[in-house]
Amino acid sequence: MPSIHDRIREDLLNKERALWTALTSADPAPAVQKLCNPEANLMFPQMPILTLEDEATFKDALKPPFHRFDGYQLDEVRTIIIDLMAGVVTYKLRAVRGRSEYQATGSTTWSQASDGEWRIACHQETLL
Repeated sequence: MPSIHDRIREDLLNKERALWTALTSADPAPAVQKLCNPEANLMFPQMPILTLEDEATFKDALKPPFHRFDGYQLDEVRTIIIDLMAGVVTYKLRAVRGRSEYQATGSTTWSQASDGEWRIACHQETLL
C-alpha cells in the first residue's frame, strides 16, 4: 500500500493536470474557478493578479482564447509536501499552438479544503 505522502503526491499531480486541462480548454474560467480556494491568487505572465473576489473580472481575464493550446507537456515536475493538507507542484511547461510555442516555469500551491478536496491557493507562471 502506498504511503500517505505518495498518495498526496499522486492527488496533487492529478489536480495539476486537471488545472492545465482546464487552462487549455475552450472556456477555462468555470473549471478553474471550481479548482480554486475562494482566496486564491493566480499570476499569469503580463496580467494583473487574478482573484475570485471580482467574478466578472476573473471570467473576463480567462475568456477564450486564453491559453488555448493544441497540447502541453509538464517537465521536471516536483511535488513538495508541506504537510498533510498542503503541497506545491513545480514544473517546466511547454505548450504548442500550431507553430507557436509557449515555454514557462509554473508553480501551484494546493491546500485541502474542509470537504477533503484539493484547491488552488496560488498559481504562478513565468515565461522562459
